[in-house]
Amino acid sequence: MFRFINANSDQDKLLKAKRMKEVFEPLKQKINVVQSYEIGVNLKQTDFSYDLAITSTYRSWDDLETYIKHPEHQNAIKACSDIQKEKAVVDYEI
Repeated sequence: MFRFINANSDQDKLLKAKRMKEVFEPLKQKINVVQSYEIGVNLKQTDFSYDLAITSTYRSWDDLETYIKHPEHQNAIKACSDIQKEKAVVDYEI
């Protein structure tokens, strides 16, 4: 999950979220270890809201590491590096 820092307005948050979604969404087609991949943009602002969430699943921890280190993923991170953000991650097994 991501919370945008120094966003000027709710509209600015929405624009940043849409940009990140456009950059990260194609990764599900480009990185073959991704089982499922969903990006959600927050629509209800509260004091504890995050602005964007990426939920993804993998068959194994090794596949997750492959995704994290994949050049396409690294390029997506670089493409959004100018967006200041806090990040929260939860990695778990079902």
